[in-house]
Amino acid sequence: MLKTFFNLFLIVIICFSASIMPLNTSLFNLPNNLFKSITLSKPSNEVETLSSSYETNIAKTSLHDPTNIEFIMIGQLDKGAFVLGDNHDMILEVFSNNNLVKKYINTEFVTGLGSLDNDGLKIKYSFDISQENLGLDSGSYSFRIYSTGEMFSDVDPYEIFVTYLSNSKYVSSKNVVEEGNMYLTLYYPDKNYDYLVPVSRKIPYTNKTIRTSIDNLLLGPDPSLGLCSDAPIPHVPRIRVKNKTAYLYLPKDIGKFDKDSPLSKFALNSFVNTLTGIDGVDAVKFLKGSRETNTFFNGTNTKEAFKKIDSPRIFLGLETDTDKFLLTPIKLEEKNMDIDNLVPIVFNSLKTCTVNATHHNKLLGTIPENVELLNYKYNNEELTLNFNSNFLLAYSKRMDIQSMMVDSIIYSFTSIPEISKVSILVDGDIVDSINGIDISHPLVAPQFINVEN
Repeated sequence: MLKTFFNLFLIVIICFSASIMPLNTSLFNLPNNLFKSITLSKPSNEVETLSSSYETNIAKTSLHDPTNIEFIMIGQLDKGAFVLGDNHDMILEVFSNNNLVKKYINTEFVTGLGSLDNDGLKIKYSFDISQENLGLDSGSYSFRIYSTGEMFSDVDPYEIFVTYLSNSKYVSSKNVVEEGNMYLTLYYPDKNYDYLVPVSRKIPYTNKTIRTSIDNLLLGPDPSLGLCSDAPIPHVPRIRVKNKTAYLYLPKDIGKFDKDSPLSKFALNSFVNTLTGIDGVDAVKFLKGSRETNTFFNGTNTKEAFKKIDSPRIFLGLETDTDKFLLTPIKLEEKNMDIDNLVPIVFNSLKTCTVNATHHNKLLGTIPENVELLNYKYNNEELTLNFNSNFLLAYSKRMDIQSMMVDSIIYSFTSIPEISKVSILVDGDIVDSINGIDISHPLVAPQFINVEN
């Protein structure tokens, strides 16, 4: 009994001593922010950070003739940190052929200032990206849109592909002509003497195609085409054909066509391209009066006959001031004529309007930027091109421009000497048609291009 009371007494003494002894906190290795951390901890579904990102109110990333879009910035936003022109800028960069064309900042394209949603997670702007507002030429572009706000510094720009098309129309090429008629393919310069454009003109059938072609060149193009209205060549008093060479006996004085101007070059090329397109003519020889001459057409070497062009050509769209699109060929200057080298070059030129390292900003690339050539195959004069699915969506509201795209592809690739027909696949599959254009079988180049009314 006494032992029990003694033990209880010891316990009381020990507890009392402990209550008055100082506590040495150095014996405990606890983090200073332990309680703070515990206080701020939340369930895992509440501490996830919302990634910053961009989106728009449009489902497609390929647009044709757009006007207004809504651009939405997503993140854990503080409205006070997103004052346009103060805390951040909205940027629109426009690229063509991976080259920066123009850059727009803030109110140059922003028409509606941002509004923050109730949760503070989204801020929205209205953009005017119409062709009129941005002052861009007709053609295909890549748009990259982003904010300079720090929160979005690691977010990739939002990219959309935009194609602007005017109301100009393209008349599809043809393969048939009414009985008793025929087509002549005549070459005329555009109004600025930048390009030589093939034109198909329907006439009553004749077997005097060389003389008839020259006479029709002298008449000039139909005014509705919007090309140079003057005759592109001088008068030809006499013609002779021998061994598939057309000999043209020109006057000794051909006036303006022998002076220092683009008229000389275009006159010569108009003759050669027009006449070598006629069956039975492979070359053109120019004579001055009745004699051969070493130079003519403003000093051009005319000692030898000019042969038919057999180099690949890129067919791009020329828009005229009479609201017409005309396919216009540009000769490809390429030493390596291997098909595996030429196919990617031709495809990229049709997309970018860049031929022989020159960007033709007055012409329209016929293939939109988001159309990709996945692969291709060549066998027995047939080239098979396999495009991605964007090919079927290209110019979906403009059947005439879709027709121009298909025509330009066929004309361009069949201008490669080894290729006579082109097959088109989409994601590896045969497609019956694109907006009514039959592409289910191998296609050959139509005979009649840029048909006059």
